[in-house]
Amino acid sequence: MSDSSPMPPRDAEALERQAHAWVQRLASGSARARDARALKRWCALSEAHAQAFGRAHRLWRDMAGAAALAGADDPALAALRAAPRPAAQAVRTLPRRAFLGAGIATAAVAAGVVVMHPPLGLWPAPESWQADYRTGTGEQRSLALAPDLTVEMNTRSSIALQAAQGETAGIELIGGEVAVDATRRGRPFTVSAALGRIEAVDARFEVRHTDARSVCVRCLEGQVRVTLGAESLALRAAQELVYEGRQPQPVRSIEAGERSDWREGVLRFQRTALAQVVDEINRYRPGRVMLLGSGLAGKPVSGRFHIHDLDKALAQIQRLFRLELTALPGGIVILH
Repeated sequence: MSDSSPMPPRDAEALERQAHAWVQRLASGSARARDARALKRWCALSEAHAQAFGRAHRLWRDMAGAAALAGADDPALAALRAAPRPAAQAVRTLPRRAFLGAGIATAAVAAGVVVMHPPLGLWPAPESWQADYRTGTGEQRSLALAPDLTVEMNTRSSIALQAAQGETAGIELIGGEVAVDATRRGRPFTVSAALGRIEAVDARFEVRHTDARSVCVRCLEGQVRVTLGAESLALRAAQELVYEGRQPQPVRSIEAGERSDWREGVLRFQRTALAQVVDEINRYRPGRVMLLGSGLAGKPVSGRFHIHDLDKALAQIQRLFRLELTALPGGIVILH
């Protein structure tokens, strides 16, 4: 790095504008390998350049709050953001300097696009703002919702509680993964996920809902019932069901007592497309891994990686496919 002495205000503001432009370029979906190399060279020009990019990246993380402040008087955006529990989501007040340069907040308010569709997955999507409990990237959490009921939440998961007769009778899995232990409950407990409803009495089960298309229900002990519209299916221990919308796939058997890998602290892939592997790593790793080059997306990956050491997984993937790895401030890694 070159000299990092203080810069004149005008030069500093110009640097902020350039840094925001780089972040917007990455978020556009049109970045290419040459952009990654150019950005790495730009960040290496000086410590000030690297720090400016880091600040711009963090601003994108905070943009939901920033856009909410800037658009407080916009009725259209207010309607989009309306949620039953707005008080639960405190809005951070960002310093005025955060709005210098690229004018990201203004653009977000004008279109509503940044708030509704977070770039690079840098903050929770609006539907998860209504959650009673939410885990961040790489965070896992165990909730004792009652003496006879435990819910484990995986990374980037959101749930809303559903009450009946003064007690928690179920949850809505807004997104992510949960493991439910209701083996001592003696009365029904339900999990709503997408268009399905999972009900169990004295059972242990897991539900995964990490995209808009499908939900996976895995019964580990006891029995669960999955209701999809007018259809109802029973799962016994060591059985798994995947459904999309209200359409179930055939029930399949799993190993008795088999728990999802995330509860063992690992990610396991068996000839999984590289693009899917990168998406899964991004659920656990702070920052963002980006895969550039359409020819790489379908490359098969097999392996077992520890959740808390995913940079080692990236290094192995880099060697396996002889890729270039560009590491940038803010935890951004570009594979190309």
